[in-house]
Amino acid sequence: MIFGDKLKEMSIEMVSQHLEEMKDADTKEYDKTLEMILLMTEVAIHFLKESKEFREKFAEIHAEFIKSAESESIIEKSIIAYKNFKEKQETTL
Repeated sequence: MIFGDKLKEMSIEMVSQHLEEMKDADTKEYDKTLEMILLMTEVAIHFLKESKEFREKFAEIHAEFIKSAESESIIEKSIIAYKNFKEKQETTL
């Protein structure tokens, strides 16, 4: 598996380098990357709908994040955003 691990590491480095270079590139590069991210998101949503195993791993990742110290501020911001959303809905009804 050493070859597979090295290949994975090289792929990650290449993607990271490309994204770093893209920050200073023209907007056409952003558009291509956005299209790729949107497509990956659509595929992930499809897997969430169709694959129990994917849903389990998705939940596992989020459960681990919630346990981390870094999640605290994100959770607080999410709660505030949800409260603001609910207040807006109540005032428009």
